[in-house]
This record gives sequence, C-alpha cells and structure tokens, in this order.
Amino acid sequence: MVATDDVARGRVRRPQLHAAVGQLMAAVLGDLAARDGVPVFATVPDFGEWHRLGQESFVAIRRGVWQMPARVTDYRFLDTFAEIGAVRAVVAADEVLRSRVDCLVGVEFALTLRQLGWTLVKHVLEPMVAAVGGYRFDQEAFDAAYSRLEEGLLATRARLVEVVPLNAFTPTAGIEAVTLPDGLVLQAMSDRQVSAAIGYLAVPIAFAGAPNSVTVSRFHQWALTRCTSYPVCSAMGVPARPTAPEAGALVEPASRLVTALRLVCGGSVTATRAIRCPPDDDFPQGLGPTASLSALPAFDEERPTILGREQVEAVREVYDLLAHPAVRENRGLQTALRRLVLAGADRVPTDRLIDLMVCAEVLFIKLPGLPADRWKQDKVVAGATALLADDPVLQAPPERLEALLRLGYRLRNDEMHGDDPSGRELRTLTGQPTDDLSAVVDDIERVLLRALVRLLSGVLEQ
Repeated sequence: MVATDDVARGRVRRPQLHAAVGQLMAAVLGDLAARDGVPVFATVPDFGEWHRLGQESFVAIRRGVWQMPARVTDYRFLDTFAEIGAVRAVVAADEVLRSRVDCLVGVEFALTLRQLGWTLVKHVLEPMVAAVGGYRFDQEAFDAAYSRLEEGLLATRARLVEVVPLNAFTPTAGIEAVTLPDGLVLQAMSDRQVSAAIGYLAVPIAFAGAPNSVTVSRFHQWALTRCTSYPVCSAMGVPARPTAPEAGALVEPASRLVTALRLVCGGSVTATRAIRCPPDDDFPQGLGPTASLSALPAFDEERPTILGREQVEAVREVYDLLAHPAVRENRGLQTALRRLVLAGADRVPTDRLIDLMVCAEVLFIKLPGLPADRWKQDKVVAGATALLADDPVLQAPPERLEALLRLGYRLRNDEMHGDDPSGRELRTLTGQPTDDLSAVVDDIERVLLRALVRLLSGVLEQ
C-alpha cells in the first residue's frame, strides 16, 4: 500500500502505520462494497455550524454528506476487522502515537477523548468515500487522508485563533489584511469564525426565510485576530495546575483599533465579543469555539466604516500613537476620544451632535495659549481654527471652520435647552446650504477627527 518513493522522500513519517491503516481501509471498503453496493450522499441539517452559501448567506446544512450505514456509526465498527490488530500494534509500539489515541487528548486546558476506531472512520474512511464517490480503495485519496491524520496525531502544538469581530466595517477592494504589532492581523473572518460569531451573537444576522438560513452583511465579516499555539498533551501529561489562556487579551487592542479606524476613516465601527476557535483546516486537537459573552456595543448600519488603501498606514500610525504612555495619561485626550467613539455609535443626529460638541469643549477650552476670559464657544472656535486652518485633509478656510462650529454650538444648545432648531439655516463645511442635519453633524465630526489626530501627534512632541 505504501509507495516506496513517498517513504524515501519522508512524506510518510510512520510508514508502518501508513501500511497498516491502508490494509484496514482496503478491507473496510471491500466489505462496504459487498454489503451496501454504493454509498448514499445527502444534504443534512447541521445544527453545530453555519456553512457559507454566498458572500452574505449562511445555512445550517451540509451538502454531499455520506450517509454512513448504521453499523459504521458504531465506534467499535473497525474492531470487527482483523486488520485493526496491526494498526493497534503499531500504535502501542510508538511512544507518541499511544499517547494520542484511546485517551484524553488536547491542550492542558481542554481535553477530549480521541477513540482510535472513530478517529480512523472520521478522518480516513469518510474523506476517502467522499473523494472517490464510491466504496473502492484509491491510493491518492488514501494518501491525502492519511497525511492529514498523521500530521494531526504527531502534532506537538495546537493552534488557537483569537477573534474579535468588527461590526459596521469593511475595507475597499485590494486590502487582504492589515498587520499590526504583537502578531495582530485585521482580516476577513474564515467561514468557521463567522459561524462561531453567529452562534455567539457577535455579529448581527437576519433570518432569510427559514430558521436554518441567515444573512450576515459584508460589513460584519472582518475581525481583529491573533493566532497562538499551545503544547499538545494527553491526560497523563497535564500539568498539576493547568493554565488557561488569558481572558480578554484582545479587548484592549480591539478597542484601540476601533478608535484608530474612527479617527482616520469615520463611521461607526465597533468591536464585539472575543471568540477563540481553531483554524478551519487544522486537525482537531480538543479545542472548540469559546467566547466571552460581553455586552454588545451599538453602531449605525447607515454609517459603516470604510478603510481605503491610502488610509492603512495612517491607521497603523494612529493605533501606535494611542498606545503611547503620554497619550494614555492625558485625561483630556482620553475623555475626548471616548466621547468621539460614543458619538459615532449614535443613530440620532442630535445625540451625535451633543457628544461631538462635548468632545470639542474637552479639546479646546483648556488649550494652551487661549485667553482665560473668553466664552466657551469662542475658545472652541479659536482653538479649532488655529489647529486646522492649514489642514491638508480638510482644506477649509478659517471662516468656514468658524461658521460650522458656531452653528454646531447653537444647534447643540437648542437641543439641550428644549428649543426647536428647525428654523435655523444649515450650511456644511463648504458653505453649501442644506436641510439635512446629518450632513452638518458629519462635517463637525470630520473636523474633530482631524483635530484629534493632530493633537495626538502634538502630545508626543511636547
């Protein structure tokens, strides 16, 4: 059964196991062909996982699933074949293999029973039947299935991906991933990561006509991720005091990333629940999806955050700035950043405006160099125009900045004092008249985003 050149080239690390399992599979497939003729494949419900059907469509069903004869589903099925004896003999003689089957296997904080017979059915027999579409031994199909089995049984470490999904976010075309310090990567979630996020309500879903069919918007399919690994062990090798992964390790980086994305790109992106799950294609090592069921922040579906290729480096720079001790210890900046993030999640324009004008007051009322006896509104206007008059992104003259901020202040006061602002003339940053309050609020947000980015840099220069 074992190809000589494969063994010579080192593709098979346990040639005796390869040969023994091959003989067993040949016997099993021969028996299935004699007794059952041809395999039956069907579409079946899968209540443990959501499977991608399209860009935004996911279903709780699996297609083309081999319908195992009843006797095959018994975990002792392979024990009815004499060839299983040779497989067990090879396993018993191998120091590593005998600690990886018929015992609890996994990592020190998550162990599951790995029974030899059922492992061979699920990871060798079933993939072979699916690949061939019949009950016959195919060397290529066997080698592919065996290779994955052997790699999984001999693995010394198990990988685990920490995932914090982002809501109301997507990049433009051409961005595959954004790397950040400490092994962090902003990237599209894998299918199983999206499935876990659906299960833990970490992404909003809409049922698509049936309870086993949902849609997940493309604006909710990216996440901040980090891949870590842990030693594989059996029950005999578990430390006296097992150590679990640090809970919420990505919560702070995800919050910082959200702030950086908001400052550079605007929108209402938020970070949701932290999830851990193994990579989609890894051999199972006792690890399954888990999540921290934290509170879910609000966002505005109408204002997603869009990351352009020209903004990626700016996001990295702001992300780094936000971690600097001088920024973390600046109470005024931290308060302003918090109000800005809160404002971005508001769906009501007047609520956004209130938080944005609070942010402006925090930033500019105590700005060095301004007279102490001026009105708050005057200080906000003077501080913003001094800081942003030459801003290359806004490209707005001081008189337009002043007009916009004074309008925002009057509208904020109307709302807070219970007055009707509908009679006021509204103009955007360009000076164009509008009847859309959201357009005015959006421009005020743009002004404050630029102010914060420049003030962040200024803190480090002081």
